[in-house]
Amino acid sequence: MERIEAGRAHCALCGEVIRPGEDAMVTPDFLADEADPLWRFADAAMHRACFLVWDRRKAFIARYNQVARRLAATGGSYPRMTSEGDIVHEPMS
Repeated sequence: MERIEAGRAHCALCGEVIRPGEDAMVTPDFLADEADPLWRFADAAMHRACFLVWDRRKAFIARYNQVARRLAATGGSYPRMTSEGDIVHEPMS
């Protein structure tokens, strides 16, 4: 979020500058394989409006949730991305 707040971020989806104060997000850095077609969208700044209409949003969220399910946090929870791109913590089942 620091990049966005400083006015130095471009949306990975539309390419436009993200201005401080705009509804924007930075996706988690969770993919290490540069050959993965979703790699360039991990640890990327995006306008939330662009993310919500992105044609690959569901695939991106599914991939994140698949990887994150293996990341048990202290207290027995794991991170999960919602359909809006927010990260919440779910209890391990």
